[in-house]
Amino acid sequence: MVAPLKPAALPMPELQSSRNASILKPGMVAPQAGTPSVGGTSEGTKDFASTLRNVLNEANQQQVSAQTAADDYASGKQNDLHGTMIAMTEADVSLRLVSNVRNKVIDAYREVMRMGS
Repeated sequence: MVAPLKPAALPMPELQSSRNASILKPGMVAPQAGTPSVGGTSEGTKDFASTLRNVLNEANQQQVSAQTAADDYASGKQNDLHGTMIAMTEADVSLRLVSNVRNKVIDAYREVMRMGS
């Protein structure tokens, strides 16, 4: 018997409009119109830091879950190839997302450093 599929719980990078506010997870804050995105308060920094930490923890958990599913399938503990492949694909997508966010943050940092010189 195959377990029902659950939609992937990955944060969406497009959070600029109010129509996307419904895709936010509990605890995430959508940016408000007219609010400056640079030079925010320490509360904004805490929100970003905690959101980033949560996303990294979720990506790590998905990697661990996918590895466990693959190990269980390889050892014969489970016979659900479909579920194993879904877990591995979800882990791959979350890792790619984290990698792309990291690259964008580094690019933004480099751009800000170039502005000063």
